[in-house]
Amino acid sequence: MQSIQTVSATLLGSFVLLSGCASTPPAPTEEMTRAKAAIEQAQRAGAREYATEDLNNSLQKMDQAEAAIAKGDNAQGSWLVKESYADAHLAQVTAQSAKSAKAASDVDQSIQTLQQEANRPSKP
Repeated sequence: MQSIQTVSATLLGSFVLLSGCASTPPAPTEEMTRAKAAIEQAQRAGAREYATEDLNNSLQKMDQAEAAIAKGDNAQGSWLVKESYADAHLAQVTAQSAKSAKAASDVDQSIQTLQQEANRPSKP
């Protein structure tokens, strides 16, 4: 009878130990790689100039994610990596939009200059 209780206790302990290991999510290595690539793309798109706050938020969240993962909190780290990716993507889109708006403004200015030149009376 005692051996049945010992086996039951051992099985129960093993089950609890294994279920505890199974509930710990793995480190978000693929997501982290994707987020870091998004940060680099945002920087190349001009986010330092046009979307500084969004880029800084992304970088800060990546630092926090790395710290959380180093402490073994992969769930928090994964969440922060996803937020970092979203902020980096926002920074990239914002920078591209701002650059496009600036280019459109430059074209408008050039058109106005050409129209003024075309309307100016010529001297014989």
